[in-house]
Amino acid sequence: MWSTFFIAMALAAVFLYMPGFLALKALRVRSAVALCCAPVFSIVGYAVVTAVLPSLGVFATWQTVFLPCLAAGIVAAAIVRFVPWFSSWNPTRLGVADMGRSFRKAMNEEWFSIALYVLAGLAVVGLVFVKNLDGPDSFLQAWDNSHHLSSIRAFVESGNFSMLTTTSYATALDRSFTPWQGESMFYPSAWHCLGALVVSASGATVSMAANAVNAVVVGIVLPLSTFVLMERLFEGRRGIVRCGAFVSLAFATFPWGFLTFGPLYPNLLSYAILPVVAVLFMGIFDDGVGARVRIVRAALFVVGIVSLACAQPNAVFSAAVLLAPFCVVRAARFARFLPWHAAHPRACRIGLAAVAVAGIAAIWWALFNAPFLQDVIWFDWPAKEGEAQAIANIALLSFSYAPAQLLLSALVLIGTACSLVDGRYRWFACSFLLACAICYVDLAHDGFIKHLLAGFWYTDQLRTGSTAALLAAPMAALGLRHAVHFVARGLDRAVESVGGKPTPYVSAVLVLALSVTAVFFPSYVIPGHHKVETAFGDIRNRVEDQNSVSKMNYLDASEKEFVRQVEQIVPDDQPIINSPDDGSIFLYGYEGVRTYYRYLTGYSPESNESEDSAAIRQGLYRIAEDERVRQAVESIGAEYVLVLDQGKDQDLGSDMERRRFVLKDDIDNELWSGIRAIDDATPGFETVLSEGDMRLYRIVV
Repeated sequence: MWSTFFIAMALAAVFLYMPGFLALKALRVRSAVALCCAPVFSIVGYAVVTAVLPSLGVFATWQTVFLPCLAAGIVAAAIVRFVPWFSSWNPTRLGVADMGRSFRKAMNEEWFSIALYVLAGLAVVGLVFVKNLDGPDSFLQAWDNSHHLSSIRAFVESGNFSMLTTTSYATALDRSFTPWQGESMFYPSAWHCLGALVVSASGATVSMAANAVNAVVVGIVLPLSTFVLMERLFEGRRGIVRCGAFVSLAFATFPWGFLTFGPLYPNLLSYAILPVVAVLFMGIFDDGVGARVRIVRAALFVVGIVSLACAQPNAVFSAAVLLAPFCVVRAARFARFLPWHAAHPRACRIGLAAVAVAGIAAIWWALFNAPFLQDVIWFDWPAKEGEAQAIANIALLSFSYAPAQLLLSALVLIGTACSLVDGRYRWFACSFLLACAICYVDLAHDGFIKHLLAGFWYTDQLRTGSTAALLAAPMAALGLRHAVHFVARGLDRAVESVGGKPTPYVSAVLVLALSVTAVFFPSYVIPGHHKVETAFGDIRNRVEDQNSVSKMNYLDASEKEFVRQVEQIVPDDQPIINSPDDGSIFLYGYEGVRTYYRYLTGYSPESNESEDSAAIRQGLYRIAEDERVRQAVESIGAEYVLVLDQGKDQDLGSDMERRRFVLKDDIDNELWSGIRAIDDATPGFETVLSEGDMRLYRIVV
């Protein structure tokens, strides 16, 4: 199975990089830059193709989705390469530095840095994530993952990968019994599309494909995207750029929080490509660039925004946080074109900067009041910390999610201080501090201001904290470079003082290796004293615990085996009535079992739930005496009922919260009272399979 997993990883990388790379080569972008930026354009290509295929009646597979995008890229690249009219085009460069005094040397250094980022990324994701999976197809049994796995399954089975009509009841058979008629809708599904492509091409299970896509996004996409941003910020400073390879995955909150909470896989993809989209925007305003190149870059930036919206739209607002100070600085620079600039240069710069701030605020306010965003903006995650603790958690890079990262926080502090005193980087330090301010309000406060600043991220502290963590990476790289240089020089002086010969390169590598080891070090015990829990020790433990197939869980090993027996009995074309909060919510996505209920919430007349569904949920146990219930069951063609956790919550033992999604927030146990009340003596039901508290009943009325 592991061989299939690594094949799936390779395919995920090909799907993400090949079409976008060819498209950018058609614009004569340098190969290294085209490679790093490729996922942004591949995502949009897939979004367009998958939106068109259903209207053409074409069943989506990896061939019908990937190959058209690949062919379009090949044709475009060939036209630009061989048609004379295009031979005068200049490379757009996308605003990324050429890195060097000679082009050949720049290319060599650039590819070396790319290899360094990829190797470091794959090493970290292998040790922290892949190594701690309990098998390549293990998965986190959490709320959001029921949707993620079901969406991939629905894409593959229905042959419709379009994010415009997403639903867990996508096939014609599933639509015949769905609890919601016409409930398909737009959902940002770029991540799910990639998972479906991998399943289609490799034959991997849905959960294995999800793990493979996540490993590629964390181990390759995010590092290379970070590299592009580092190149832009620290143009010509090779040491800082290379230090970035060791800190792009060093923050426990992001990307690792998105793998272990939620899980927030679509947001993981959107944040991973965000730095590239930001660089596309910055390149529009480069000095000495012709109008044609600016237009091309502006068009590519629009494509980048579309790609963020296809993955997870809140990343657009994270990009706005990153770019707002840049826009203010650029606006101030335009003051030199004002006729009265010579007489009042400072006033002109301040005035235009103020206009830019006002414009950004006006756009933010307009979007805050946009009707289509209100459900997101006013979703409420209550404050988690007091004001002082929130400041401490942000300063120590905990963000109230992971243990403090003391060394990394010191590096970020050094880098931020250096950036604030260096005019070249000051604007980005302001971006990072702005993200921290939003996270602080989100962590420590409730009310209108919180929703105004953090509402675009659902007021979810992990998402706002992850924005800050993403923007902290360049600060950490700058701080690491200064720290390595300072300590290495101290070591060389110490060697000289005792008559030795200094070796600057060896000293720098040694200090860098020790620093990186300290950042990623697992938890450990000081014998005779206490356990030291490190951030990455905590993340590794979470990944291992959440993916364990042997521990008690919503859907544990015994239940999976029971379900496999159920599949041998129930015909494939029949829905199985279930209570999704007993773990069966994962069965469709994970095993392909045709369960009737595939969501935990949303069951009400206001949500367009069918009357048949409501009758089954509330009164199935009365089927022998209630004609309305019998009609509802007959209408969906169901003959079997699956129960994985029979009995009341208090009868399930101390692990009940891991065996059933119990009453919390808006999940109401009464939703499934008609199914939960069924037992072996209930009239109208025949016990077909029985093991422990698991049952398969046949309806016999």
